[in-house]
Amino acid sequence: MRWFATSVSVWLIAVAAPGQTAPDPLNLKEALAIASSANPQVQLARLRSLESEALALRSRAPLGPQLDAVIAGAYQTSNLRGIGLAYPGLPERVGPYATFNARPVLTMSVLNLPLLAEYRAAKARARQSQYDASAALEQTHLAVIELYLQALQADSRAAASQARVQTAEAVLKQVRDAEQAGTASKLDAARADQALQQENTVRIFAARDRDVLVTLLLKTIGLPAERMVALAPLDDPGAMPDDRAALVNEARSQRPELRALDERRQALRHDVQRAGRERLPKITFVGDFGVYGESPVKNLSTYSIGGTLTIPIWTSGGIENDIKAAKFRLRQWEQEKRDLDNTIQQEITRALVEHGAAENARQAALRAVTAAKEALELARLRYSAGLTTNLDVVTAQNILAQAEEEEIRARYDGLLAHARLARARGNVMSFVSR
Repeated sequence: MRWFATSVSVWLIAVAAPGQTAPDPLNLKEALAIASSANPQVQLARLRSLESEALALRSRAPLGPQLDAVIAGAYQTSNLRGIGLAYPGLPERVGPYATFNARPVLTMSVLNLPLLAEYRAAKARARQSQYDASAALEQTHLAVIELYLQALQADSRAAASQARVQTAEAVLKQVRDAEQAGTASKLDAARADQALQQENTVRIFAARDRDVLVTLLLKTIGLPAERMVALAPLDDPGAMPDDRAALVNEARSQRPELRALDERRQALRHDVQRAGRERLPKITFVGDFGVYGESPVKNLSTYSIGGTLTIPIWTSGGIENDIKAAKFRLRQWEQEKRDLDNTIQQEITRALVEHGAAENARQAALRAVTAAKEALELARLRYSAGLTTNLDVVTAQNILAQAEEEEIRARYDGLLAHARLARARGNVMSFVSR
């Protein structure tokens, strides 16, 4: 069933660029592909993901060896009395004298479990940011699809209104001919002209909506607003699945937001571990070798090798409160997970309900359009035969316009529900990948 396709190509023209005569063709798949690489929000999300990866690597650095070069020179005095050299005849201090020190210094954390937990948390946050970028891309794709469908809907309204304008012009001509023949009044002509102008107004506003929507579409895609594009009709999106339980399970396994939350949980668990491990001892190795003396040419080689054992004894509640804060963040995650799960179920249910209602409404609207067209033709024939005034014709025109508007709205409401269900399932591209 190809009720979703329109038989007229949609010419959506933004502000025309000088010297540009023909719009560029653009279909929905192409629009989504361009948005994947050109949309600023998508690019920002990807850059944040790269930033998180760099920060994860940065948090790993303290676990490895650190090598520094120290070059120092100074003039100093020394307090002999302060180091116990207080003898008669000796001065209390010596100097000033020159000192020179040059050496590499190697330090390495031998045992630091909090740093290890912090690195693991950073890796989990980097994976979370990747899924966040995927979620931003999914949301952008849905926005592109919605605007694309709304633009097609506006053009369908304009095309239907244009057809009704032609009918209204024919009716007006018929009434004026009858008026000249003396079988119609000026009131009939005024009514027919009013119906024609009403359809012209609908067509103008539909064209306005179409042009506004295309500028929004171009902005969402990431293209310049002055570009002219011709949007192609849609291909068949396929059958609408209706197994709600299966759809919910599919969404739980595919939604990038859920995957991001899972990674965040891992990061929060590592945060709890890190906070608890702050109570544990830390061992650091330090070693250096270099020259020390009066100047770069008057010195002796010296070295030092040692280690440091740090055991926290009293931190005034710092470690305990850090653990509490980490656990509270983990409990916040539980509520966010529950809220997102409810949101996914609501999105799936809403899409199914909207699609079912739209399909039923469209079938009823199609029957109404058929009946309204027949009623309009009969009203025109009766008016031609002098059996009625053109009030019946104008009424039939209004009824037809309303029926066609309802059919167009129901058609695109069904497509929008289809796209939103694809987004709720976690793969919005399935809407156009068939």
